[in-house]
Amino acid sequence: MVRTRLAFRHAALAVAVLSVLSACGGGGGSASSVPPVDTPQVCLSMAAEATFHPAEGGASEWNDVLVDGSNRVWLAGYDRGIVGQTSIEPAGNARGIVRMLSNTGSLQFDSASRLDSAGADAAEALAMTASGVIYAVGRTSGVLSGTANQGQFDVFMVSIDGARPTDPWGVTQFGDVFPQHPRRLVATSNNDLYIGGYNDDYIPSNYVDSWADASAYRLRASRPGDASTLSVVWSHRSESAEQDYASGLAVLPDGSVFLGGVATSGSRAGMFVRKLSASGATLWTARYTSAGVDNVAVLKPLPDGSLLMAGSVVGSFRGGSAAGNQDVFVARINPADGSVLSSFQVGTSGAEWLTDLKVDSQGNFYLYGETTGAFLSAKPSAGASDFFLLKMRSDGALVRAWQWGTDGDERATSVALDSCGRAVAVGSTTKEGRRQAVLWYPQGQ
Repeated sequence: MVRTRLAFRHAALAVAVLSVLSACGGGGGSASSVPPVDTPQVCLSMAAEATFHPAEGGASEWNDVLVDGSNRVWLAGYDRGIVGQTSIEPAGNARGIVRMLSNTGSLQFDSASRLDSAGADAAEALAMTASGVIYAVGRTSGVLSGTANQGQFDVFMVSIDGARPTDPWGVTQFGDVFPQHPRRLVATSNNDLYIGGYNDDYIPSNYVDSWADASAYRLRASRPGDASTLSVVWSHRSESAEQDYASGLAVLPDGSVFLGGVATSGSRAGMFVRKLSASGATLWTARYTSAGVDNVAVLKPLPDGSLLMAGSVVGSFRGGSAAGNQDVFVARINPADGSVLSSFQVGTSGAEWLTDLKVDSQGNFYLYGETTGAFLSAKPSAGASDFFLLKMRSDGALVRAWQWGTDGDERATSVALDSCGRAVAVGSTTKEGRRQAVLWYPQGQ
């Protein structure tokens, strides 16, 4: 059976169990004046706990969130898409979206038709440089730059002046016959960018030509901060016989790149981390489990030189105690060989699926994802799955937990922190029979 990335995510949860924006405006168009990027605003303070983006006749999802130096919120995703009908989603004439909100959640800017080709378009990930350039990476089955699409889904990259987002954007597009699916973006400077993700299953007609492959790219701009001048320095594809997906990406100062993810079947099934050299050569691949429902979702460099690895695991991880069917784990690993230096795990009696993790200025971890259980004894799960957010010390001690959901199915994607240590998270939910993008601002922060 052909499985998409979303199908893999739901299968993982199922196996484990068994073993805004309508309030902020919608529909495109830019909004009021944009404050300079170097003008600090007060902390995030949103009145609504959750805001929904209107589906406008189709599905919508937020795939990433970023908070800039002025505590403004940037969102990346799509709307007007079709889900549930094809192996690669979204289908139809989905419109890619990049939005910017004030610290209170009011709409300041919308990309409107900038990311709307004749095909399906989706913005997937965001990154910001020290000078305030916002980069967004996504995928398109149409043409946003150049003269033709190279395959079923190409990668596109745009650059935005964070202080003046209404100015012209730099845009580039590249790809091959395989359907690209970027999931993480790292900008080490105005010139250098790294993409981590995977190629979806390649089905040219009525057969599978190639299963999903973990992939990575290094790009360089010949004109700083201008995506239209980007070129591919190197690319990596795992080219394995089984489906493998990468959703974690980290880049060290020496240029070495780390991909984390899961192989879902075969002799190499289980979660993995792969190290690539500064030139894109594979140096090693470390495998941590043999279950195709485990996953490395996040990789981050730590100040002590180690690498933070976090994700989801069935059973006990490295001597930890399993709380339920599937837990969240966090580990420090040695970037020289991938060996585990320390770890902890946390969960409920249900199943957890981690999608993102951020570290605040005090070294606390903010773990974000989905749960079928209850982290709060007074608040049982509201539906098929809820959002959860855990604030934890680096030793694994829980500081605080939040949980939110509807009677539908929540899908978590990304979390960001402002300069005050307040969190905002994004994803989507099934609302009124449609997939709708959700921005979640946990209350009581």
